[in-house]
Amino acid sequence: MTNHKSETDQFWNERAVTEADPAKVNIADDVQRQLETAFILDHLPAGARVLEVGAGNGHLTNILRRHAGFVDAFDYAENMVEQAKRLHGETNNRFFHDSVLNPTAVQPPYDAVVCVRVLINLRNLEEQQRAFDHMVSLVKPGGRLILVEGFLDGFNRLNDVRQAAGIEPLKPAAINFYSPLSAWTDRLGKFEVIAEFNSGTFDFLTRVVYPALAGAEHATGPSEFHQRIHQLARTFDPAPLKPMGRLRGFILVRR
Repeated sequence: MTNHKSETDQFWNERAVTEADPAKVNIADDVQRQLETAFILDHLPAGARVLEVGAGNGHLTNILRRHAGFVDAFDYAENMVEQAKRLHGETNNRFFHDSVLNPTAVQPPYDAVVCVRVLINLRNLEEQQRAFDHMVSLVKPGGRLILVEGFLDGFNRLNDVRQAAGIEPLKPAAINFYSPLSAWTDRLGKFEVIAEFNSGTFDFLTRVVYPALAGAEHATGPSEFHQRIHQLARTFDPAPLKPMGRLRGFILVRR
């Protein structure tokens, strides 16, 4: 495998050894992660043979393997793979090094492929769509591609609302590339979409309401507020808040 790492790739490889808390290596906001995970588990076929793309240090893998028959989990960061093996071991799962842009160590076909916030770590839309097409090819006909990804649209809408409230705009992380959802219409249209997820309620509360109450300078990361609104964010999904979701999720059935 060609080992040509972008700055984002290097960031994640280093983070596996520089972040002291393993629970925060993949993402520091545990409430957001729980919302994502609940959506995935609601639609993961019991006993499925699963491929997890961009597994990081194995936090989600450890959950998936309790519900799946077997989980293949890979990451492009070697340090992440080593930490995953050390933290979680291998039971009904396998941790390995691979690239979603050129997967060579996978063993398809899979009943389900799970991809959470991986595409945003690629350089551009061309790489994102190439990765997407690779993932689709690894799912058996009738199988599921479970995608939870960040898109530009939610940031733009949140910033419109923040501006109206006198709050400074959000700036996506420099290591990420966010494409507009409209760029994915053709590809998503080729699948049966049996369920969707959005983080609109969570993002409106944590990115608009919370900074309006506490001050933007005090609302720079996960807090007790996030924990308090967890249940509301999981159960309350009004249509006007959907466009504010930085994250969108799709359960795609391969025809």
